Amino acid sequence: MCRQFSQDLASTAQLLIRAHSLYSDAELVARRVFSETLQAATQRYPQYALLGLGAVAAGGFLAGWAIDGKPNPVWMSTATYPFQEGVLSGFGAMLGFVRPGQGILSTNEVNKGAGTIAVFSGPLKDLFQGNQLTVQEVHTDAEVVQASSSVAESMENLRRLAEERLGKISLDSGLEYGTIAIQRYKRSDGTNAWLVTIPGTDGQDDSPFGWEQNIELMSAYALRRRKADSARMVAEAMRQAGIKSDEPVALIGHSQGGIAAAAIASDWADQYNIQHVVTAGSPIANHPIPERTWVTSVEIDDELVAALDGAANPAKAHWLTVSGHVTPAPAPTPSTVDADGFCTPGSVSIAGHTPYDAAQVSGEPTGGREISHWLKYHQAAYRNASDLGSPAVQRHEAHFQHVIDGELKETRYYQGRMSRAQASGHGER
Repeated sequence: MCRQFSQDLASTAQLLIRAHSLYSDAELVARRVFSETLQAATQRYPQYALLGLGAVAAGGFLAGWAIDGKPNPVWMSTATYPFQEGVLSGFGAMLGFVRPGQGILSTNEVNKGAGTIAVFSGPLKDLFQGNQLTVQEVHTDAEVVQASSSVAESMENLRRLAEERLGKISLDSGLEYGTIAIQRYKRSDGTNAWLVTIPGTDGQDDSPFGWEQNIELMSAYALRRRKADSARMVAEAMRQAGIKSDEPVALIGHSQGGIAAAAIASDWADQYNIQHVVTAGSPIANHPIPERTWVTSVEIDDELVAALDGAANPAKAHWLTVSGHVTPAPAPTPSTVDADGFCTPGSVSIAGHTPYDAAQVSGEPTGGREISHWLKYHQAAYRNASDLGSPAVQRHEAHFQHVIDGELKETRYYQGRMSRAQASGHGER
């Protein structure tokens, strides 16, 4: 009995530590020191950094093979995630011509490296894909993106739009790749508020949400970020929707969609009143988002994509990072009643002893570890943080709800396409 009581107290203490982020500042300092050390080592000995990271990845692959009973490369990211930011920032510093030791004063080495690459990748992309952007409103009778009054509901709408446009679910909407949604909410005082929903990379040949656009969005330089087709498409759709400069706007995006949202908040700040940005799996640590804009970032520790900025997100009152960790869930067990009427409660398929230890990821069991960059993992992480009663999550949730507080009046969808057509106007880079 005493042992069980002590275990319950220890479990409760851990939940309180998580809910209130009691050691977050110390953890961030340790993480920064570790990453800066790895960055310096990578700059000095890049070949050994690659060999070391490769060895850890190979070990993770073999361990995952033993655990899953089949080869699964996802385990390589799981094994290397503690080293990803430091090694990436080291190579970013080399590409961005940051001198050894100079990077200790900043965290944007990857972004400088991306800026260097984008000087070449942008024109090359234009050569094959074209640089003429066409944005047009598309219509559907299907209710893909529904009314929202919370971050969780908006994340679910983001998932629905992302999967519908790629054919992963069928809502009979007819919406295709390269599509975002813009909703107008009417407040009680008669003014408008807006919510922009931005899915991630689709990789289609004529889509503004291709692979190269990620590099431009990650650039340390505003001029290059503004040339990214996905950011240009979102900005043009917002213009066509009629969003005024003084009307409150919230943006939510997954992966590249979140980077585009951060770019809009950073580089279109003088044109729009961006009050809240929600990102899922987006590497935006070094985007110069104004202090007036609240940022809620949801990341999974081993998803790799969120680590591509080479740094932890800033620890500020207006910027909250919800970090998730994936653990295998046990199989659920049913409740049973024996002949004497004694009931044995069943269990749900979550890791832990209480409903607050973890949140179940939606969907069927996968039979092995899968990529944690899928949006359903970010949804589960945010749900668990909300269930814990985190004061920081509650503050951000309240702010987001305040921004879009009102009655949904319209949901409009905008589709972007790239071409080589020569024309003048906003469509050119």
